[in-house]
Amino acid sequence: MKNEYTDDTFLSRWLNNDLTNEELVSFQKTTEYKEYQKIIDATQNFNAPTFNKTQVLERILQKTKHQKVRKLVPNWMYAAAASIAILISTVFYLTSSDETFSTSFGEQLALVLPDGSEVLLNSKSSLSYKKSDWFDGKRTLELKGEGYFKVKKGSKFSVNSENGSVSVLGTQFNVKTDASYFEVLCFEGKVQVKSSEETAILTQGLSFRKIGNNSSEKDNFINTKPNWIEGESSFNNTPLQFVLSELEKQYQVKIASQKIDVNTLFTGTFTNKNLNLALQTICVPLSIQFKITEDKVVLSKK
Repeated sequence: MKNEYTDDTFLSRWLNNDLTNEELVSFQKTTEYKEYQKIIDATQNFNAPTFNKTQVLERILQKTKHQKVRKLVPNWMYAAAASIAILISTVFYLTSSDETFSTSFGEQLALVLPDGSEVLLNSKSSLSYKKSDWFDGKRTLELKGEGYFKVKKGSKFSVNSENGSVSVLGTQFNVKTDASYFEVLCFEGKVQVKSSEETAILTQGLSFRKIGNNSSEKDNFINTKPNWIEGESSFNNTPLQFVLSELEKQYQVKIASQKIDVNTLFTGTFTNKNLNLALQTICVPLSIQFKITEDKVVLSKK
């Protein structure tokens, strides 16, 4: 038996506000009304892509199975079918679309997430998430590089990376992830860190770090926010190769380090605003010479 509430004529009248009060009241009590209303409500939260109604309808008609039968379609049918096609296409766009943000060399990018949480990305970093998940309470992101997070309280908030994940309910923390480097600092509240081998709980002032196949390290710190936000990169007993990698990201330079031991540990801070001064800060304590050319920096032992 045909359901009048799925009939194109009825839907067209509803979309054009042509239903009688009795018809509207009756329709609002149905499951069909609730489903259609969910679609309309969802579209109001986003900027939907622009559609040409006629072209959308023509593509739909061209894909129908009974192409040998050609019927004249009244204008109101075009309006109803095109309107429904727009709603369906918009919902597909919303549920399948990802948001991706990235920074280049020496850049920082401030973001406000759909729930009001804030992220500040460091240079050469990227952050992505599926928009529709956030309206279902699934606060999950993918991070490459480094980001500082201020999370609004609510459902579980997860930051995933190739080296591990961080889960919180509401806090402030910093995540730095690279090919074989994973570090998390908790500045407020409590975070749960998961790597491939273990799980750790961090409270304010505690950090977690895992480099390559080495055992994880936990330490204390006194900073109230990451130094890189203020234009400085800081390290504590960090292999030089990761220090130089950060230098490359901040200054868009290539560093030739074949003549030095990149496993040497470095503790200190370099500025992200002056390459020559940054190199002196790193190289002088380690007795390393540097030479800046047009396209790279060459390092060698003194």
